[in-house]
Amino acid sequence: MSEEEQNGGSFSFRDKRRNFDEDSNETGDSERTGQDSPESPDTASDHPGQETPSAPPINFSTFVLSLASSAAYHMGGFQDPVSGKTSVNLDLAKQSIDILAMLEEKTRGNLSDEEKNLISHSLYDLRMKFVDLK
Repeated sequence: MSEEEQNGGSFSFRDKRRNFDEDSNETGDSERTGQDSPESPDTASDHPGQETPSAPPINFSTFVLSLASSAAYHMGGFQDPVSGKTSVNLDLAKQSIDILAMLEEKTRGNLSDEEKNLISHSLYDLRMKFVDLK
């Protein structure tokens, strides 16, 4: 069970849109119904002094790794955290591998050496695992 599920799974959002009156004039009023302030108790950490882990920055490498992880999951590479079981769905695994292959083809010539190696090695590993399972 994740930490968020253990803590009630609550979340909050902040509406950053500008407020306008009926004549389309900006009011400067930042209060909106349902809007939480940054200092609201709902957003405060339940564990003082403990930082919440932030997601890695979204870039090409994290996108490739996300697709590769999805393919690996569908080939039984990870256990379901809730049930503890692994499941194999080769159709979904193939779809993720095909998306990576298309991405490699469409970005050819536009990637750094590191990005090129990451996508080609990921594809190779996933394809070999897929063939083993087939």
